Amino acid sequence: MSALINESMFRYLYNEMSAEEKSHFMFFLENNPSSMEQFNALKEGMESLSCISYSPNENSVNKIMAYTAIDGFTIQ
Repeated sequence: MSALINESMFRYLYNEMSAEEKSHFMFFLENNPSSMEQFNALKEGMESLSCISYSPNENSVNKIMAYTAIDGFTIQ
């Protein structure tokens, strides 16, 4: 798979294509089954990651705060 095709897949998924580009890209995918398969796998992966949220563990925050107090850093 070429880097250009991979970039196009990401541009499509992140809605960074014009309507005309999207139309051409979908035509390409519909006529290239292996590319369509890769695109669908990428899309599924992005959708499964969208429900994940990231936040630090309270214990980790406390350790960082304790470390900054030991070294004399000030938190603003």
